[in-house]
Amino acid sequence: MYAQSTRKRGVYVRGTIGCARCGHPIHIYKVAGLSDEFSLRCSHCGARGFYARHTLLIEQMPERRRRPRN
Repeated sequence: MYAQSTRKRGVYVRGTIGCARCGHPIHIYKVAGLSDEFSLRCSHCGARGFYARHTLLIEQMPERRRRPRN
């Protein structure tokens, strides 16, 4: 049990970009597969816009899983 508590937890990467119309943050969970320009729909106002990959804010967050996969 001691070995599990000292194990380093993983991190996952999430991208965030603000909606061009309302400014609400749009979260992107698969950042690695994005092209240089992509289209997203805002979940708050429903507007669709084109965004450049270099405008993404990258956040590294701790892994959310509590139990390791087998």
